[in-house]
Amino acid sequence: MERAARVAGFAIVLMISATSACSRPEPAQSSVSHEALQAGVDSAATRLLAALRTDSPDSLLALMADDVIIMPPGEPVLKGKAAVRAWYDQFVKQMRTSSLNITDRELLIGGDYATEVAGFEWTLVPATGGQQIVDRGSYIQVWHRQADGRWVFSREVWNSTAPPPT
Repeated sequence: MERAARVAGFAIVLMISATSACSRPEPAQSSVSHEALQAGVDSAATRLLAALRTDSPDSLLALMADDVIIMPPGEPVLKGKAAVRAWYDQFVKQMRTSSLNITDRELLIGGDYATEVAGFEWTLVPATGGQQIVDRGSYIQVWHRQADGRWVFSREVWNSTAPPPT
């Protein structure tokens, strides 16, 4: 009886060991709380809006991943910081931001990535003067947390519900 109990005990230990060896390891859980991750993205998003509101290319590009991809409405896809820099430099030569307001913002965080979905109203004034243009639409932006904990945006697409200027 004692021998049978030892064999049964050994069999159970062997089965547990085999099951553990064959199972996938659990993914490492981030030691950073959801609230801290959200605060990091919110801080980066606030700085991004400040850069856009002040027409500041350097501040804007500092918040972008090197391999950033941006898809502006009605234009070719921009790949990389150099392409975004050229596009934005041309943009601010033509238009200045008068106001930029975000509505219905939603932030979804999963690991080192966050997706921001929102609406916007962007009031622009031609750099040479003239009638202001109000652009309304929505956007999706993907943020990526870097190894140093800093959030940068890596992908963005936006649309416009306003008719194109004539």
